[in-house]
Order: sequence, then structure tokens, then C-alpha cells
Amino acid sequence: MQAVARAVGVATSTVSKALRGDPTIPERRRNEIKRMAERLGYRTNPLVAALMAQLHSQRRRNDPHHIAWINFWTEEVQAALGHNGSPALDGARRRARELGYEIEVHAVARDEISPGRLRQILLTRSQWGVLFPPVPESAMHYPFDLSGLTGVAIGTSLREPVMHRVSHNHYQGGSLACRELRARGFRRIGFVISPWNDERADGKWRAAYLVQQQLWPKGERLPPLVVGQDKRAVFERWLERYQPDAILAAEDFVGNWLMALKATSIRVAWLALDAFQRDVWGIDYRSELLGAAAVELVIGQMHRHERGSPPVSHSLLIDGIWVGDR
Repeated sequence: MQAVARAVGVATSTVSKALRGDPTIPERRRNEIKRMAERLGYRTNPLVAALMAQLHSQRRRNDPHHIAWINFWTEEVQAALGHNGSPALDGARRRARELGYEIEVHAVARDEISPGRLRQILLTRSQWGVLFPPVPESAMHYPFDLSGLTGVAIGTSLREPVMHRVSHNHYQGGSLACRELRARGFRRIGFVISPWNDERADGKWRAAYLVQQQLWPKGERLPPLVVGQDKRAVFERWLERYQPDAILAAEDFVGNWLMALKATSIRVAWLALDAFQRDVWGIDYRSELLGAAAVELVIGQMHRHERGSPPVSHSLLIDGIWVGDR
């Protein structure tokens, strides 16, 4: 590192920051230093890097750095949709503290913070690590400059900017729900989801349902229903025609429709539950594990000095578990 510093004519600390992608060093200077390091054959010593990461982690326990948690939901919309990000946030906070960090929530929608302003806030507060939990449709393509920062998305809803993500294994959860219902004697299993949720999950729940159906007798295969909550009449016609004895669903409006129709004999299994929900059947999303895994992933990238959008994004999938009577 000293040889690189001498060749460029800067301090060793500047080289260290530039190789970490520190945005306090101008981009032109960072690129110059990186080119010189490559030309001179500089390579990071993995043992030294691991030691420094451990020392930094120990220091942070006494002087915690903060990881940013970006909340894109207004309080009104959260209440209307029943959206609850607290289990994932709780899991993220718990794991962050174990690793010597704290979480700071930025209420982007509530405080009307623009992408440019958000970036300025994060850089000013040295919050290099950024977590993006599930976002509403309006923020699925968020024009945010991730250069110099390390980001991790939770869930599949955020499409831009590109970053590594931690997500529930929708396909595994859908498959497990089908198998558990079949094991309990249900034979005409329906599937109902809104276009909005189907898109956010990349169709993976529906794909699992369709694949599982190939294992069932043809007379027990029902077409999945993708319908918005303003299309109750469509749901009623589908219900009358196919007569399911159980339904896989991801949204409350399905249960509300069944209650209004007094269709109490139809059992609902929910595709997205949190552990605190009891007396129901379905797949526990394990949201706390999602939050914890996202913290581990973002801190790992910070220690490896990986900033900006990765050339190839990775997805870490957390398997769901069946909840309800066995």
C-alpha cells in the first residue's frame, strides 16, 4: 500500500480509503489509485483484512456505527394494507447490536425525502450500509445512486438499484403449503392472489402451486385465480364453479370475502405469516431471520469494501416453515 501511495503521490490512508471505495475520495482519484494498484500487482492480504475487520468490529461495540433502514411506506398506507415490517426490523436490530452496530430508520415517504437528499444524509452520517425492506409499487424502481454505499434489499419487490438481496423462499413456501394441505386430506386446493402480490413475488408462489398440481389427479387440479380486491364477483364465480375445499392465499381480502359469503367450510392457508400469528394455518415467513441475514450480508460487504451495485447480484433465500396444528 505504501508503494502505491508513493507512485501516486498521496498518503497511505488515501490509498486505503480509495481501495475501499470511500466516497470521501473523489471518484477520479479513486480510479487513478485503483489503476496504479492493479499495475503494481497489489493484492489484499486476506489474513490482515480479517484481522482488521475483527478489530473494527470490536471498536464499534464501544462506538456503534449505524446501518440505515429505508422505510418507503406512509403510515396511512401501512395501516390500510396491514403492512408490518417490525419483525424484520426487530431481527435486524438484534443482529446489528450483536455485531456492534445500530439501525437508524429513515422514513422516506413520511418525511418526503428525495433520493438525492437521502444519499446526502447517508454520506453525511457515514452510514455506508443501507437496508431496503419491501417497498410499495411506487418505489419498485427507485432512482437512487448507490455508488460509495453498500446496499441489501429484503424481499423481491425492489428492482432498482441492483443489489444483493435476502428473500423468503416463495417457491419452497408455496410447495410446502400444498403438501401440508394434502397431508390433512384436502383434495380441491385453490390458489388466489392479487396481480400486485403475484408480480412482487415474481410468480413464484403460483409456480409452486402449478408444479405441485402435476402430482395430483387431473380432477383435483384447479386453475389459480389472479384477481384484485375490487373483483369480488370474479372470485365468487370462480368459487362456485370449482368448489375448493381449501384455498392458498396471501392477502386478507380473500378471507374477508369468504366470511361475507359464510363459506366457513373452506379452509384458508396463508402464504405469508409471521410467527406471532396464531390459530391459523400457513407458512411462517420468518421475517426476523430475513432482517438478521440482511444485516450480516451488508456488514460482510462493508468489511470487504464492496460498494455500489454489484456486477452480479446474489439472492439469499430463507425457507419458510408450516405453522398451525400438526
